[in-house]
Amino acid sequence: MPVERVSLVKVRGNGNDHGGADSLPRENTMKKIPKLNGLALLVVIAGVFSTGLAATAAQQDDEIAQGREMMREGRLDIVRSEIHLTEEESAAFWPLYGKYRDETDAIQDRYAAMITEYVRRYDNADLSNEYADELLDTFLAVKYEKLDVQKKYLPEFRAILPALKVARLYQLENKLNAEIDAQLALVVPLVDPS
Repeated sequence: MPVERVSLVKVRGNGNDHGGADSLPRENTMKKIPKLNGLALLVVIAGVFSTGLAATAAQQDDEIAQGREMMREGRLDIVRSEIHLTEEESAAFWPLYGKYRDETDAIQDRYAAMITEYVRRYDNADLSNEYADELLDTFLAVKYEKLDVQKKYLPEFRAILPALKVARLYQLENKLNAEIDAQLALVVPLVDPS
């Protein structure tokens, strides 16, 4: 596996910042990190947007639940393959990560419900200034709650894993969340203020 050498600071005395013995090796893994299951993401998005179709609310909820479970499993697979835990780390990490994801998923469920309601109202031309205020408040509350959960669990992850693995975990979480948000941004319509 190729190793890219990156110098973060100049070597004292010689001004060398082109690699060499004092530079830090860094594995270039940007392209190898797998993505969440695209089918799962599509199932969730399709479930959100099936409000105008023949699907019943129960069918829509089932589709969203199936897609979310597929995405959760995909996330676990990615974290499992990218964090590289020892047996001892693994024994402490997975129960804690499960609690972390349960809290995060509960917040994400509120976010999904907010988007579903927004799309329903958008499709029915039922948007108002009052609802827009409520939407903004919920959107920001969800963002802050996610951040609060990340901050809450950070000391616990630090207590059981080296800092580099914790940093990688948080990077993976952020990348996976960004992937989901990017897909939603492509399909969720913008508010029409007119």
